[in-house]
Amino acid sequence: MHLLLIVVPVVFAAVCLALPGPRLRLASLVAGSVAHFGVTIWSWSATFGDGADLFFAIEPLGHLFVSLVSVLFAATSIYFVGYHRRALLSERIFLACMLALLAALSAVCMSRHLGVLWVAMETASLAATPLIYFRLSARSLEATWKFLLMNSVGIALALLGIFCIAVAAMKTEPAISLDCSDLVSRAKELDVVWLRAGFLLALVGFGTKMGLSPLHSWKPDAYGEAPPPVAALLSGAMTLGAFIGILRVFQVCTAAGLAEFAGGWLVVFGLLSIGTAAVFVVGNNDYRRIFAYTSVEHMGVMVVGVGLGLGGSYAAMLHAMHNTLNKGVLFFLAGFFWRLYKSNRVSDVRGALHHHPTAGILFLGGLCATCGLPPFGMFFSELGILFAAAQKAEWWVLGLFTLTLCIVFVGVMTAMLPMVFGPPPDTLKAVHNGEGWWRNIAMLAPATLLLLAAFVLGAYQPACVREALTAAAATLEPSRMESGAAVARGMEEFP
Repeated sequence: MHLLLIVVPVVFAAVCLALPGPRLRLASLVAGSVAHFGVTIWSWSATFGDGADLFFAIEPLGHLFVSLVSVLFAATSIYFVGYHRRALLSERIFLACMLALLAALSAVCMSRHLGVLWVAMETASLAATPLIYFRLSARSLEATWKFLLMNSVGIALALLGIFCIAVAAMKTEPAISLDCSDLVSRAKELDVVWLRAGFLLALVGFGTKMGLSPLHSWKPDAYGEAPPPVAALLSGAMTLGAFIGILRVFQVCTAAGLAEFAGGWLVVFGLLSIGTAAVFVVGNNDYRRIFAYTSVEHMGVMVVGVGLGLGGSYAAMLHAMHNTLNKGVLFFLAGFFWRLYKSNRVSDVRGALHHHPTAGILFLGGLCATCGLPPFGMFFSELGILFAAAQKAEWWVLGLFTLTLCIVFVGVMTAMLPMVFGPPPDTLKAVHNGEGWWRNIAMLAPATLLLLAAFVLGAYQPACVREALTAAAATLEPSRMESGAAVARGMEEFP
């Protein structure tokens, strides 16, 4: 059954390539994404681990991530119906690449073999590359090449890291395969030196694709030049694929007794990423680039959480879930604002609440959610990471984490709040700007549903969601599963 999560989007991508008309191809995109979402819902009725084959399996961590990817893709496909317009890039190729990206990310999330995971991650990068080159302009070409080259460097470093782990596995008797289950179960037999080197290379490699500092500079350009729905997929789905690559290697290090070593490096790279976002957010006049730097920040928050142990890992899973929802809201509204104001500059966008109240309210809600204001979920995930740092007496981590988050909060709100409040520009055209009303509904409805989900899951967390988050966090340190569940239960009082 789990293979359907890969096969379904591949089949619809082939159908999309074969169909003659733009409306039929667009319908194929929506049908493929919705069908994938349906299979994902169906998969939750199965027991974790059932139906495993040589390379793929459904287990708690991958199941959570593939579900988040599916939700975002389904929302994006509906949004694209309203956003869609004729572009210079072949529509047939563009829509097929979106479905290919969904298939590749599904394969990444369910891969149980490090080599297969690497191949699937590279496939996802190649499928995403034409999506950035949507407008065929000089700036989009530059952003596409920067994305391709820097991610190629990252994936090459990740491959070297996997090679190092393979060398560590070959030194055992009998040799251990690169299957994650085998590596974790026999991690104590691995050569520690090669395993340390493999983790560092994998962290830098997959971290580049995730958008961790210092190899994050492709993100502002790619997010700024790609169509907003594609930017939503890059920030909310593509990053999950890279994140799970880091987590798979982290699982092996933890099982080998290197949790402090691996966790320490995660904390360092995470704090560096949050600090980098704090520097570049302040004074930035492009709201889509600001969203890109907030994505760098949130990637840092997630790896810091994992680096602090099981309490932080639970918070990191919670943060990953809400980052997927929130980034969808913000980039969907960014595309809607482009239709209203014809500009990505913060200084050109004013009075959204007055000019289009629905879009203004949704944008304000998305800002509150992504900046971690209660009752949205990022408030509780960041609070959980602070508690995890305090529990381990990592006071310097707690101080730097709080300081950099405050700087990002002030920088984002200072830039974005004038976009919502105040009088709109005198030269602004009518609300619909010649577009059909159905386009506005198609663009705003997915943002509304994602924001509503973010609000509900922040204010109240159903038992099934909490169990999924707890199970995903516990897989990172199986030996401490009970304490991780206790930490998760302790956080229940906050939402």
